[in-house]
Amino acid sequence: MATVTEIASGVYRINVVLPDRPVSYSLFLVDDDSPTLIETSFAAVFDEVKVAVESVVDLKKIERIVVPHFEGDECGGLNKFLAAAPNAVAVCSPIGSSSVRDFTGKEPVVISDGEVLTTGSKKLRFFLTPYVHAWDSLLAVEETQGTLFSSDLFIQPGHGKASTDEDLSEQMVDLYKRIGLMPSMGHIRAALDKMKGLDIKTIACHHGSVLTGNLEPYYRAVWEQDFTGLPGPGAYSGPNLMDE
Repeated sequence: MATVTEIASGVYRINVVLPDRPVSYSLFLVDDDSPTLIETSFAAVFDEVKVAVESVVDLKKIERIVVPHFEGDECGGLNKFLAAAPNAVAVCSPIGSSSVRDFTGKEPVVISDGEVLTTGSKKLRFFLTPYVHAWDSLLAVEETQGTLFSSDLFIQPGHGKASTDEDLSEQMVDLYKRIGLMPSMGHIRAALDKMKGLDIKTIACHHGSVLTGNLEPYYRAVWEQDFTGLPGPGAYSGPNLMDE
């Protein structure tokens, strides 16, 4: 069963655990005048995710569904959500737009770098971050409360607490080295450069706990430690993490 946790005022983490996976899967709901879903998770878990979302807001009120990049664990349930939320439209990057358009048969909102969408009392600023980790990737920051929706950046293994202020940066780096998720340090550093100066208090990542407290160890580890390229020693060999 999907679990629901409020991680900031009006911002909810919806988390799903799948058997035999070293990570959990989260999506996020911004409950405001224009309710916005960030990620959908897999189509196979739509029914339990739908129940979780509806514990917060009527699905028919959702207006936007953000696709950080086109991948099953990020947006596999997109068509089911669009069918259940007839007023909703997908939001994606320019590179991702052709995949989203072809998959859904509907025209998405194509976001530009630095563009802001207002949900009511909250503001989502978007950053195009290609190859972090997919070529169509984007990240979003809810600026009024400093929540970074980081997708596959700053992830950690396990099925731990909904949020933590512990330093899990070593576990993060070890996971990246085992799964070979990120193509290059150049792309990662370019993404981090775009977020310099932002007052980020919470990192809402797709896998693992939401991160709070001192976030500097995560930024430092991602900037300084090269975990890009092919998986290293102890490479993960279990079920496909991106497959339902």
